[in-house]
Amino acid sequence: MRRILDMLYTGAGALAGICIVLITIMILMQIVGRWFGLIIPSTEDFSGYLLAATTFLSLAYTFRHGGHIRVTLFVNLLSRQWQRVLIYFSLIVFTLLVGFGAYYLTYLVYESWSFGELSQGYIAIPLWIPQVPVALGTILFFIALVDDLFLLLKGDQPGFVEHEE
Repeated sequence: MRRILDMLYTGAGALAGICIVLITIMILMQIVGRWFGLIIPSTEDFSGYLLAATTFLSLAYTFRHGGHIRVTLFVNLLSRQWQRVLIYFSLIVFTLLVGFGAYYLTYLVYESWSFGELSQGYIAIPLWIPQVPVALGTILFFIALVDDLFLLLKGDQPGFVEHEE
């Protein structure tokens, strides 16, 4: 199970990296196109959608590898027992918040699909298409949080603490 989850997080991180490369290619195409008097429609819209996909798809990977910023100045002053209690508390609260967000982002995708909402740019696309990676990234982040919570309950160190040291 551990290998499957790590592959899932790494795959989402790789997709986020691909989105960054696509943003770069689109912006460069627009720059070069302007030199020749060509305008590529909706480049800004698609770049924004790819940026949102990059941000949310990279959450789980970054979290599992200790890349999120943690302010440990106060935590390091506490005893090991209180540090563990604080990690439990923060993981539980954050898991609930991200789970709430994942549920409603998934519902937003469903509503956009069921109502047939379209984007407002030059190229109108169904809004559920750019919303899917955002919801998927949030769901993967929720799974990563639950994963670390179960690791903590088993007595192991969560991935973000493991990579921090």
